Amino acid sequence: MKLFTKYSRINLLITVAIFILASIAYAFLLRYVMIEFVNDNLKIEQREIETFVSRYNKLPEIIHVQEQEVSYAPVAGPMPKHKFTSIRLWEPDEKKLELFRQITFTVQVSGQWYLAKVAISMEDMGDMIRLILVITIVTILLILMMTALINRVVLKHLWKPFYETLATINNFQLGNKNKIQLSQTNIDEFDLMNKTLDESLNKAENDYLLLKEFTANASHELQTPLAIVRSKMDILIQDENLSESQSKAAQSAYDAIQRMAKLNQSLLLLAKIENKQFEDVAIINLKEKIKTKLDDFFELWQSKHLTIKKDLSDCEIQMNPLLIEIMLNNLLSNATKHNIQDGQISITLTAKKLIIANTNDAPELDEKQLFTRFYKNSVTSDNGLGLCIAKQICDLNGFVLSYHYQNYQHTFSIDF
Repeated sequence: MKLFTKYSRINLLITVAIFILASIAYAFLLRYVMIEFVNDNLKIEQREIETFVSRYNKLPEIIHVQEQEVSYAPVAGPMPKHKFTSIRLWEPDEKKLELFRQITFTVQVSGQWYLAKVAISMEDMGDMIRLILVITIVTILLILMMTALINRVVLKHLWKPFYETLATINNFQLGNKNKIQLSQTNIDEFDLMNKTLDESLNKAENDYLLLKEFTANASHELQTPLAIVRSKMDILIQDENLSESQSKAAQSAYDAIQRMAKLNQSLLLLAKIENKQFEDVAIINLKEKIKTKLDDFFELWQSKHLTIKKDLSDCEIQMNPLLIEIMLNNLLSNATKHNIQDGQISITLTAKKLIIANTNDAPELDEKQLFTRFYKNSVTSDNGLGLCIAKQICDLNGFVLSYHYQNYQHTFSIDF
């Protein structure tokens, strides 16, 4: 969930809760004010009756007034204090029970106490309260809608520099010659974030360039001494005066030098790929290229008694000719090296996909680590750079290299 959405939801929920509580409190307060207003009117009616009785020593004549009811009844003695109640009385005109507010008190006329009741209808006031509440609720809803709209517009504008920075970071790649440019804002927090990111990315870029330069230089400088050592070891192995143990030791050392030379070449190739030194591209007929590779690997596959199944369709891609050679060599070598005796290699080519599968009784490989440098499983003895180089070549050309395992079949596929 986006921060903006989360903030908007929390803000909206809090605002709604506040308005609901405020509306309930306002409704009770409004009802209380209305009741007090009616009570004051009833007290006025009480004083008028008491004034009339004191002046004329008789009860005022009952006049039927709409929305007001007056009644008198003799009682044995006085009430200590007037009393207010809310009651429902039958309204003949409306033919229904309506809510009235009533005051009850006692007056004395010629030595006789009477219980006087004066009731005033509250239906109009109830309608007024409901109308005020409706207006209040509509106003609250409008305020909420306007607040949500304003928050959306304002917050979207305020957070625009943040999303611009994210987009810039997402498009940033180590080794890219274009310097990252983070926009200036008038918000201190975003300016601090951009400054920190800019310093961190520049440091990471410098460290990356130094590491890449060191790898390339080290691999390049190692070529000459490795060639010299390999040449000397080759001469030493051919010496007939060596004992059997010395010959085995020399052969072991020679094999180690060979592996080191191959590792050095692979690292140098990776550095060149990362430096994008293979910019020359051409349109390549992949079907014909694979047929050539089938001829190149024929004797090796025959010696291991491997069965080759192929289904090749026309396919043309645009990439560097040397890199396609390296990529196909690595994938086919991997399928050959990690196969079983009398096993099978399946090669399928469509207009958009290349699939190379090989049989092997080894367990499924770790897909997350498979294409990383120097990855080795329990049965792998090489330097673990072949698939990493193939992955780098695919990434450089926008292809997708993936791995799948099912029924002792290890499958590598490239989506063009």
